[in-house]
Amino acid sequence: MEHYQEEAIRNHVTLCDDALIEIEEAFKKLHSRTVSQPPVIRVDIPEHRGEADIKTAYIPGLSTFAIKVSCGFFNNPSIGLPSLGGLMLAMDAKTGVPKALLADNGYLTDVRTALAGAIAADRLAKKNDFNSRRIWYWHAGPLASKSA
Repeated sequence: MEHYQEEAIRNHVTLCDDALIEIEEAFKKLHSRTVSQPPVIRVDIPEHRGEADIKTAYIPGLSTFAIKVSCGFFNNPSIGLPSLGGLMLAMDAKTGVPKALLADNGYLTDVRTALAGAIAADRLAKKNDFNSRRIWYWHAGPLASKSA
């Protein structure tokens, strides 16, 4: 199994037209109800103001599927750690064998969310007199720089 750290992932996964097309296609498949997507598993860790969410989905025809673990531990800044983090496992869809561990600390989710916002903004924008689309779209926090 290959391991990728956040810096390497950031160097290879960016906001680009190819990524936008892939995310849009995934949403179309999700809408067609061909995707296998179980409910989110959530674990609360109240004594540490923490939580962990586990999410996964399989899109028929793809050679891999992902399992995502996203954590929020909101006391962490007081000990010099970020409050949010996580990782993804890329699994072989035919055998279930792990192919890669992606220690992205939520970066891939930020990219996917920014692209999803761009897709939604494009669909919701009204055409103006110049036959172009305009919409007011605002993000704050880590997504702000990715959504512009």
